[in-house]
Amino acid sequence: MTKFVSGLVMPENGLVLEPERPLHAVVIPLFGCVSAGLEDYLKDLSDHGLFIVLVDNNQHPTMSPISPPEQAELVANGNRGGIAGGFNRGIECALAAGSTWITLLDQDSRIEADQIPLLPKALARYPGQQMVIGPSILDEQRQERHGRWRGVTDGLDATRLLISSGTTFRSSDWPQLGSMHEGLFIDFVDHAWCFRAQARGFQLLQHPLVTLRQQFGAEHPNRLCRVFGMQLYSPDRHFYGLRNMRWLCLQPYVPLDLKIKELLKMLVKPWLWLAFEPRRPENFNAIVAGLLASLPARY
Repeated sequence: MTKFVSGLVMPENGLVLEPERPLHAVVIPLFGCVSAGLEDYLKDLSDHGLFIVLVDNNQHPTMSPISPPEQAELVANGNRGGIAGGFNRGIECALAAGSTWITLLDQDSRIEADQIPLLPKALARYPGQQMVIGPSILDEQRQERHGRWRGVTDGLDATRLLISSGTTFRSSDWPQLGSMHEGLFIDFVDHAWCFRAQARGFQLLQHPLVTLRQQFGAEHPNRLCRVFGMQLYSPDRHFYGLRNMRWLCLQPYVPLDLKIKELLKMLVKPWLWLAFEPRRPENFNAIVAGLLASLPARY
């Protein structure tokens, strides 16, 4: 098996096969059923010279159905810390392998393999500057670009929020960026990480020529809820959404307008969950628990 050691590509006998080059790692946590076409996508990433870190985030290891490329590392996390823990364990592995750049992906997201190297190339134009970059996001349900952005120099867009999937940064910046908040588990993990990064002096950018195709939940069965832009999530996700929204509103580095927006949404959404979604008893219990649960620690 090929080894990656501090940018040198070495076979088992220790002889250098090619000159030193920056190692670009892609970290992908896996949970539940493996998405269709994942193995072909992993092979495509590997064929483009990317070092893949797969994190099995299931409580019981399920990596056996996967046939990862040779240039891949497998990490078992057991869902410790949810999606945040999965990304943190994968980043730790990528750092230990000597990666210069790290890109995060979730198992259901897709960026064309030949587009991913454009992300670190854009950052490399600004040596020494604190920057994090991600792709533009195509909402596959609405078939439109997701989020808010404004154009800046060199064809890049400035934003204040990146979703975790597609986020790319220099490994040397990780100590300052800091880990993702495992107490949040899943919802608002990217919000907390991005706003804290900006409070620490980082600029967030999007590359308009790199597109990530993202499915935000399942299509909602109710037409009114679809008009409001809602997707269908499980009662567990409703719990984390409510609890973590309460936590987010207490953080000093989160913008006031976003706090107000999320608070107003959560004043309305629980009623719609109860009125128009299946599993009403479970949703009711999740709402009560989300409103009363102890909050995660400060971040």
